[in-house]
Amino acid sequence: MSKYLPLSISELKEATLKNLLVILSLLTTFGLLVIAVTTLPLITDWDSIILEKVHNSQSLELDQIAIALTQTARGIAITAITSLLSIGLFWRKQWRSLGYVWLVIIGSGLINFLAKLLFHRHRPDLWVSPLPQPDFSFPSGHAMLSMSLVIAIAMLIPQRHWRLIWLFTGGFWLMAIAWTRLYLGVHYPSDILGGWLLAIFWSKALLK
Repeated sequence: MSKYLPLSISELKEATLKNLLVILSLLTTFGLLVIAVTTLPLITDWDSIILEKVHNSQSLELDQIAIALTQTARGIAITAITSLLSIGLFWRKQWRSLGYVWLVIIGSGLINFLAKLLFHRHRPDLWVSPLPQPDFSFPSGHAMLSMSLVIAIAMLIPQRHWRLIWLFTGGFWLMAIAWTRLYLGVHYPSDILGGWLLAIFWSKALLK
Protein backbone atom coordinates (compact mmCIF):
# COMPACT_ATOMS: atom_id res chain seq x y z
CA MET A 1 0.00 0.00 0.00
CA SER A 2 1.21 3.48 -0.82
CA LYS A 3 2.47 5.53 2.11
CA TYR A 4 0.41 8.51 0.94
CA LEU A 5 -3.34 8.03 0.59
CA PRO A 6 -5.33 10.27 -1.75
CA LEU A 7 -7.27 13.07 -0.11
CA SER A 8 -10.98 12.63 0.39
CA ILE A 9 -13.34 15.13 -1.22
CA SER A 10 -13.90 16.89 2.11
CA GLU A 11 -10.15 17.08 2.79
CA LEU A 12 -9.55 18.39 -0.70
CA LYS A 13 -12.21 21.07 -0.27
CA GLU A 14 -10.73 22.07 3.09
CA ALA A 15 -7.22 22.32 1.65
CA THR A 16 -8.49 24.35 -1.30
CA LEU A 17 -10.38 26.71 1.01
CA LYS A 18 -7.34 27.24 3.21
CA ASN A 19 -5.18 28.01 0.19
CA LEU A 20 -7.80 30.43 -1.13
CA LEU A 21 -7.96 32.22 2.22
CA VAL A 22 -4.18 32.58 2.29
CA ILE A 23 -4.20 33.99 -1.26
CA LEU A 24 -6.95 36.47 -0.45
CA SER A 25 -5.17 37.52 2.74
CA LEU A 26 -1.95 38.16 0.85
CA LEU A 27 -3.74 40.13 -1.85
CA THR A 28 -5.62 42.19 0.74
CA THR A 29 -2.43 42.95 2.64
CA PHE A 30 -0.72 44.04 -0.55
CA GLY A 31 -3.70 46.22 -1.42
CA LEU A 32 -3.53 47.93 1.96
CA LEU A 33 0.20 48.47 1.47
CA VAL A 34 -0.45 50.05 -1.93
CA ILE A 35 -3.01 52.42 -0.40
CA ALA A 36 -0.56 53.37 2.35
CA VAL A 37 2.34 53.90 -0.05
CA THR A 38 0.34 55.99 -2.53
CA THR A 39 -1.75 58.08 -0.13
CA LEU A 40 0.09 58.37 3.20
CA PRO A 41 3.24 60.54 3.19
CA LEU A 42 4.02 59.21 6.66
CA ILE A 43 4.90 55.82 5.14
CA THR A 44 7.61 57.40 3.01
CA ASP A 45 8.83 59.31 6.06
CA TRP A 46 9.20 56.07 8.01
CA ASP A 47 10.84 54.44 5.01
CA SER A 48 13.35 57.28 4.84
CA ILE A 49 14.19 57.03 8.54
CA ILE A 50 14.98 53.32 8.14
CA LEU A 51 17.06 54.00 5.04
CA GLU A 52 19.09 56.63 6.86
CA LYS A 53 19.81 54.23 9.72
CA VAL A 54 20.96 51.55 7.28
CA HIS A 55 23.11 54.09 5.43
CA ASN A 56 24.86 55.11 8.66
CA SER A 57 27.03 52.00 8.34
CA GLN A 58 28.21 52.98 4.85
CA SER A 59 31.81 52.19 3.87
CA LEU A 60 33.69 51.44 0.65
CA GLU A 61 34.06 47.80 1.68
CA LEU A 62 30.33 47.42 2.33
CA ASP A 63 29.62 49.17 -0.97
CA GLN A 64 31.54 46.46 -2.81
CA ILE A 65 29.87 43.66 -0.83
CA ALA A 66 26.39 45.07 -1.41
CA ILE A 67 26.96 45.60 -5.12
CA ALA A 68 28.28 42.05 -5.58
CA LEU A 69 25.59 40.41 -3.45
CA THR A 70 22.69 42.25 -5.04
CA GLN A 71 23.71 40.89 -8.45
CA THR A 72 22.64 37.40 -7.33
CA ALA A 73 18.98 38.48 -7.41
CA ARG A 74 19.04 40.21 -10.80
CA GLY A 75 16.73 38.85 -13.44
CA ILE A 76 19.59 37.30 -15.40
CA ALA A 77 20.95 35.56 -12.28
CA ILE A 78 17.52 34.22 -11.26
CA THR A 79 16.98 32.97 -14.83
CA ALA A 80 20.37 31.22 -14.77
CA ILE A 81 19.59 29.51 -11.45
CA THR A 82 16.15 28.49 -12.71
CA SER A 83 17.70 27.08 -15.90
CA LEU A 84 20.13 24.95 -13.88
CA LEU A 85 17.25 23.72 -11.74
CA SER A 86 15.29 22.93 -14.90
CA ILE A 87 18.00 20.59 -16.15
CA GLY A 88 17.49 18.36 -13.11
CA LEU A 89 13.70 18.48 -13.43
CA PHE A 90 13.89 17.70 -17.14
CA TRP A 91 16.25 14.79 -16.50
CA ARG A 92 13.82 13.35 -13.93
CA LYS A 93 10.85 14.07 -16.23
CA GLN A 94 9.08 16.16 -13.62
CA TRP A 95 7.12 18.15 -16.17
CA ARG A 96 4.59 19.64 -13.77
CA SER A 97 7.31 20.91 -11.43
CA LEU A 98 9.24 22.27 -14.40
CA GLY A 99 6.21 24.19 -15.60
CA TYR A 100 5.45 25.48 -12.11
CA VAL A 101 8.94 26.87 -11.57
CA TRP A 102 9.01 28.74 -14.86
CA LEU A 103 5.48 30.07 -14.41
CA VAL A 104 6.45 31.41 -10.99
CA ILE A 105 9.64 33.11 -12.22
CA ILE A 106 8.38 34.46 -15.55
CA GLY A 107 5.07 35.51 -14.00
CA SER A 108 6.83 37.28 -11.15
CA GLY A 109 8.99 39.23 -13.56
CA LEU A 110 6.01 40.27 -15.68
CA ILE A 111 3.83 41.19 -12.70
CA ASN A 112 6.65 43.25 -11.21
CA PHE A 113 7.20 45.11 -14.49
CA LEU A 114 3.51 45.95 -14.81
CA ALA A 115 3.18 46.91 -11.14
CA LYS A 116 6.07 49.36 -11.38
CA LEU A 117 4.45 51.01 -14.40
CA LEU A 118 1.12 51.12 -12.62
CA PHE A 119 2.23 52.56 -9.28
CA HIS A 120 4.96 54.80 -10.72
CA ARG A 121 6.80 55.26 -7.41
CA HIS A 122 10.13 57.01 -7.78
CA ARG A 123 13.34 55.69 -6.28
CA PRO A 124 14.68 57.12 -3.01
CA ASP A 125 16.97 60.11 -3.49
CA LEU A 126 18.38 60.56 -0.01
CA TRP A 127 21.96 60.14 -1.26
CA VAL A 128 23.82 59.26 -4.46
CA SER A 129 23.64 55.50 -4.83
CA PRO A 130 26.79 53.60 -5.87
CA LEU A 131 24.50 51.51 -8.07
CA PRO A 132 21.72 53.79 -9.40
CA GLN A 133 18.63 52.21 -10.98
CA PRO A 134 16.72 53.82 -13.88
CA ASP A 135 13.24 52.37 -13.41
CA PHE A 136 10.57 52.75 -10.74
CA SER A 137 10.72 51.56 -7.15
CA PHE A 138 7.54 49.77 -6.06
CA PRO A 139 7.53 46.82 -5.70
CA SER A 140 11.14 45.68 -5.56
CA GLY A 141 12.01 43.33 -8.42
CA HIS A 142 15.01 41.87 -6.61
CA ALA A 143 12.90 41.11 -3.53
CA MET A 144 10.10 39.64 -5.61
CA LEU A 145 12.25 37.42 -7.82
CA SER A 146 14.39 36.13 -4.95
CA MET A 147 11.32 35.30 -2.86
CA SER A 148 9.67 33.61 -5.85
CA LEU A 149 12.72 31.43 -6.40
CA VAL A 150 12.98 30.42 -2.74
CA ILE A 151 9.29 29.49 -2.58
CA ALA A 152 9.32 27.66 -5.92
CA ILE A 153 12.23 25.49 -4.82
CA ALA A 154 10.59 24.87 -1.44
CA MET A 155 7.45 23.61 -3.18
CA LEU A 156 9.59 21.03 -5.03
CA ILE A 157 10.93 19.51 -1.80
CA PRO A 158 8.56 16.77 -0.58
CA GLN A 159 10.21 16.10 2.77
CA ARG A 160 9.05 18.59 5.40
CA HIS A 161 12.33 18.75 7.33
CA TRP A 162 14.39 19.39 4.18
CA ARG A 163 11.87 22.00 3.08
CA LEU A 164 12.21 23.81 6.42
CA ILE A 165 16.00 23.67 6.17
CA TRP A 166 15.82 25.18 2.69
CA LEU A 167 13.42 27.92 3.80
CA PHE A 168 15.70 28.75 6.72
CA THR A 169 18.75 28.88 4.44
CA GLY A 170 16.94 30.77 1.71
CA GLY A 171 15.66 33.20 4.30
CA PHE A 172 19.20 34.38 4.99
CA TRP A 173 19.66 35.10 1.29
CA LEU A 174 16.34 36.96 1.14
CA MET A 175 17.30 39.15 4.08
CA ALA A 176 20.74 39.77 2.57
CA ILE A 177 19.20 40.87 -0.73
CA ALA A 178 16.76 43.13 1.13
CA TRP A 179 19.67 44.70 3.01
CA THR A 180 21.58 45.38 -0.22
CA ARG A 181 18.60 47.19 -1.78
CA LEU A 182 18.21 49.39 1.29
CA TYR A 183 21.93 49.93 1.79
CA LEU A 184 22.40 50.95 -1.86
CA GLY A 185 19.54 53.41 -1.47
CA VAL A 186 17.56 52.09 -4.44
CA HIS A 187 14.47 50.89 -2.53
CA TYR A 188 12.30 51.84 0.40
CA PRO A 189 11.49 49.13 2.99
CA SER A 190 7.87 49.15 1.79
CA ASP A 191 9.14 48.31 -1.72
CA ILE A 192 10.79 45.19 -0.31
CA LEU A 193 7.65 44.20 1.60
CA GLY A 194 5.51 44.73 -1.48
CA GLY A 195 7.79 42.50 -3.56
CA TRP A 196 7.68 39.75 -0.96
CA LEU A 197 3.90 39.86 -0.66
CA LEU A 198 3.36 39.71 -4.43
CA ALA A 199 5.85 36.85 -4.78
CA ILE A 200 4.16 34.75 -2.09
CA PHE A 201 0.73 35.55 -3.54
CA TRP A 202 1.72 34.52 -7.06
CA SER A 203 3.53 31.36 -5.94
CA LYS A 204 0.54 30.25 -3.87
CA ALA A 205 -1.97 31.16 -6.59
CA LEU A 206 -0.29 28.77 -9.02
CA LEU A 207 -0.56 25.80 -6.66
CA LYS A 208 -3.43 23.35 -7.12
